[in-house]
Amino acid sequence: MNVALLGQWRDRPSFRFRALQYLPYIEAAGHAATIIEFSPHLWGRLRQYSQLAKFDSVFIQQRLLHPFELVWLKRNAKHLVFDVDDAIMRKSDGSPDSRRMSRFRAMCRSADLVICGNQFLADETRAQTPKLEIIPTTIELNRYPALSGKYESLLKKPDSLLTIGWTGSRATCRYLNEVFPAIAEFPGQVQVKLIADDLSNCDLKLLKDVPYEFIRWSPETEIAAATTFDLGIMPLPDQEFTRGKCGCKALQYMALGIPAICSPVGMNVDLIEPGKTGFLARTANEWREALQQLIASPELREQVGRAGYRVVSEQFAASTWAPAWMNAVFPTAQSSTPS
Repeated sequence: MNVALLGQWRDRPSFRFRALQYLPYIEAAGHAATIIEFSPHLWGRLRQYSQLAKFDSVFIQQRLLHPFELVWLKRNAKHLVFDVDDAIMRKSDGSPDSRRMSRFRAMCRSADLVICGNQFLADETRAQTPKLEIIPTTIELNRYPALSGKYESLLKKPDSLLTIGWTGSRATCRYLNEVFPAIAEFPGQVQVKLIADDLSNCDLKLLKDVPYEFIRWSPETEIAAATTFDLGIMPLPDQEFTRGKCGCKALQYMALGIPAICSPVGMNVDLIEPGKTGFLARTANEWREALQQLIASPELREQVGRAGYRVVSEQFAASTWAPAWMNAVFPTAQSSTPS
């Protein structure tokens, strides 16, 4: 069978983690996939939709189409799968948005199946259609370095600054302002590395005397840059938009054997068992305490890092979820009862 994978752009993290990393499994199963990046122009997109009739299935990741576009696409798609891993039916501050909700409702009702990244998104989707399935964001572990030797090398450098790392985008870097004051309380002990496309939305002055390094994000270097982290952070405000987050940053840290400190929002509460597979911090004091524990103990960093890696390898590996993903995407192989 042949599937068309439609996304905003090839390198967008959600498109890579939710679709492109399954390409080897699609090919191994004897199927074919064609990647289509949405044209920036309406007429270009309409031409793209006109070519979809030759595919057995059409997979759209995280795009709310104009009603006219949706009608044209639906006319040409034999089987339509809509993938959601963010609360795109709301504004980024969590407030309601009637236009987004209207388009989200139309996308859900037009799709033959909606794939949701977590339970919160499934609950939002179920109000529009019963045709849904929950498939979490997963990690292709073959792309990540083995843990052997990682902790031994860290223990041999007790006098070096501990590296607190974060990876994200211009849209999410403003959340760092919440934790920078807590990090600033550890001058001479830590440094900060920030991987992103842009940092214009965060206030780096809040770090005070703690040094930082900005590393421009690219799909080719994101993993190599993150391997230098000693611990990873994922701060989020608790509101209706962020509850749709699927824990991608936390999963990446955990796949590298790096202990993660995250806000207890969205999928993070399902990924992390506090003090064992990571840390959850809501208040400034909780962030400070979690940082203090991990900074003080390389043994704790190793213990939590290894436990987090086991969670990813046993529950969130792409190889584990690839059959379910293909069953959802290819119409002849779908489960008879979506969850």
